[in-house]
Amino acid sequence: MHSTLEFLVHNGYLVLLVWVFLEQAGLPLPSVPLLLAAGALGGMHRLNFGLALLLCTLAAVSADTIWYQLGKRKGIRILHLLCRISLEPDSCVRRTEGLFEKQGAKSLLLANFCPA
Repeated sequence: MHSTLEFLVHNGYLVLLVWVFLEQAGLPLPSVPLLLAAGALGGMHRLNFGLALLLCTLAAVSADTIWYQLGKRKGIRILHLLCRISLEPDSCVRRTEGLFEKQGAKSLLLANFCPA
């Protein structure tokens, strides 16, 4: 078996947990290839698919909860910080504030599934 897959078999759960958390926290780490590899290993009964899914969900929800709490406590300051490092800093704050004013808390439900 390829050394990368062997590494995932032995350390897969921890790697999935950390990698998905870091991606959801905002680092530009593509988790799709890792999730595909974990799914393939689950199909070969080398990883427990249910446990892998649970850990990925836990990691994603944990990172989202941290962002939610930061937004709740720091509000516009966090938004300005994020928009300063975005590709379009001028329109970032304006668009985000407009969406939140128009849709309110409902916009938070779908924000993760829409490209920025």
